Amino acid sequence: MNQSLNPIEALENIKSAYSNYVSSFQKFKNPTIKNWVDEKIKEGNLLYKGPYIQLGRRFEQGDSFEMLISDKLLHQDTPFCFTVDTGNRSAAPLQLYKHQSDAIRSIIGGKNTIISTGTGSGKSFCFGVPVVSTCLEMMDKGIHGIKAIFTYPMNALANSQYDNFSARLHGSGLKIAIYTGDTPKTREQAVESYKLRTGRDPYDSELLSREEIQKTPPDILITNYVMLEYILTRFEDRVLFPEAVLH
Repeated sequence: MNQSLNPIEALENIKSAYSNYVSSFQKFKNPTIKNWVDEKIKEGNLLYKGPYIQLGRRFEQGDSFEMLISDKLLHQDTPFCFTVDTGNRSAAPLQLYKHQSDAIRSIIGGKNTIISTGTGSGKSFCFGVPVVSTCLEMMDKGIHGIKAIFTYPMNALANSQYDNFSARLHGSGLKIAIYTGDTPKTREQAVESYKLRTGRDPYDSELLSREEIQKTPPDILITNYVMLEYILTRFEDRVLFPEAVLH
């Protein structure tokens, strides 16, 4: 039978267990030091702090996709990429938070924008929505090649963002790729490792190998800052950023 967790009791158990663990290997020859440490442990402010309670308030609702489209800020197909059921283009579009719609308006307006919010607040949509909208507009105009680069400090974060965006771009006509040191060279190698990792076939939005990325550069490229430096300097990757574009 499941028993509800008593947080206060659980905290006391954890504190007691940790105190016993520390005392099992911390031995003091100097009695003055030992007495001081024992006293501080009893006071409860040496080994642990808290507990702290934080109230998570709901984020304020922002403008809808319909409103942003009517204000001529977003491409009309953008909400099909940002639905409540990731990758299902027939599902209802996400309801944006105010910090998201404000960021979208700021970015589309050409302003440098910083988003500073908590975990799970949808920061990636703040830049993802205007980027995808712009890519759709450029696709309509027949503009090919890389239009946006998402740069992350760690591959784990890059991989997580890639999985989400690749699913959302499925069926949109846009292409996305992740280019790190782990990216396979050939399509065959890439598909094999991809199926082992995901258990399914790739989305139509994905370019999985270095050969594919170099042959037909994606609309959105995800990478890390170290790999980006290599891409900008390596001879075999020169096709990703033609000289005319860089200048």
